[in-house]
Amino acid sequence: MSMKNILFRLLFFAVLITTFSCQPGEVEKKDRGFLRVDNNGRYFVFDDGTPYIPVGFNKFIFYEDSDEAIDSLLNLWSAHGINYIRVWLGGGSDPEFPVGSFDEVRMRKIDYILDKCQEYGLYVSLCLWNDNTLRFDVGYGWNNKRMGYNKAIDSLGTTDDPEDLKGIDHEPSWNAVLNRYEVFVKRWNHHKSLMMWDLVNDSKKTTEWKAEMYNHVRALDPENHIIGFQYNTGRNPKGEMDCGSVRVYEYNPGGNDPELMAEALFKRVLEALPFGDPVYCGEGRMHNGEASEEEIERFFLHTLWGPLAVGSAGNLHAWICPTAEGRWPDHTMQELKYFKTYSDFCQTINWSEFDSKSMMYRVSCTDKQVEAYACGDNQQMMIYLLNDDPEDKFEPIITNMTMNPGLSNPPYKLEWIDIRSGMVIKEETIESFPANISVPAFEDGIFAHLIK
Repeated sequence: MSMKNILFRLLFFAVLITTFSCQPGEVEKKDRGFLRVDNNGRYFVFDDGTPYIPVGFNKFIFYEDSDEAIDSLLNLWSAHGINYIRVWLGGGSDPEFPVGSFDEVRMRKIDYILDKCQEYGLYVSLCLWNDNTLRFDVGYGWNNKRMGYNKAIDSLGTTDDPEDLKGIDHEPSWNAVLNRYEVFVKRWNHHKSLMMWDLVNDSKKTTEWKAEMYNHVRALDPENHIIGFQYNTGRNPKGEMDCGSVRVYEYNPGGNDPELMAEALFKRVLEALPFGDPVYCGEGRMHNGEASEEEIERFFLHTLWGPLAVGSAGNLHAWICPTAEGRWPDHTMQELKYFKTYSDFCQTINWSEFDSKSMMYRVSCTDKQVEAYACGDNQQMMIYLLNDDPEDKFEPIITNMTMNPGLSNPPYKLEWIDIRSGMVIKEETIESFPANISVPAFEDGIFAHLIK
């Protein structure tokens, strides 16, 4: 291991000692500045140089919760290594109603969330608009009671046609939306717990709208926050924003299957990376109400650890929306424990110095039902092996892995990490490449970290 990596890990353990000396949920209160895209254009970094990778999920209308519930949940999440949430402004609970008027109760609740996130060490992707509100087939869509832009709902609405809100040509609608974004950006740009402005959820916007709104928000924000964007399932902004995102749900790629969905997500990350921006996994989830406990766990763990090995800046951010059918419930305590072990590993990596590139073609397994994913740079490599068992038995499998990462000056240390405990279950020294390696027995997935 290089002296630089030794020093970084010593610093990490010093931070852990400080953290664990606090009460549960408390974090070291240090002003690290604002979050930026790192110099490699791959991950994120604070102004003071501290690396950051988002670990978390979507809590879409969090501002509908009470202050007590918000405080309690942030405390719980922070204690389990969560450092990221995505929050919508809209979707049946829009703070703007009627057009041009903003509900101060909801606005103050968002103030409270951002303040509390700063206290607990969580960072927020704030989604400023949801294009699903332009749909006719959902209850929170065009005809919901707080869709103020619809003239049929409110006399101050701007249009009868939701299509007018997808571009910039309908002047009353475009001007109203420009004002909406200005109000939001001016109110919250000073918050250091704000990771990024997420311009639109499930976007159907025109190219002109995207370009004009990006420039509008950039000009309004003196702190120069990251600007992101979320398309429909499986799509990526393709260099149009400061970072890209991809998604996966059970309805796309068309099957509530953990391995099928995880593999689709990894493929989408790989397709997005060539555009040169950080690619993080946006929202997504399988239909928990129609899956077994084993399937739910496999999907959660695949999409927690696996994205790191394809170059994603963090895990899949699960969609949380509890319903009677149990489709997208709150995370269980066991899942929060899994988050903690994953988050602890993430803190050992200096992401702002990890200039990762895909190394898929440099790793293969002898057992063809094991899919191998890998990324790395000239100092380290991350690997995820996914057992796509065609019989869905997921009994312990033993396979060999051939690895030729193109790294110079061995030896390197290879650590095999159990995705449930986060513990290193096997460690070995690789003296030369290509290397033929015996993989520890695993059932569904296993993570490996190769480091100088």
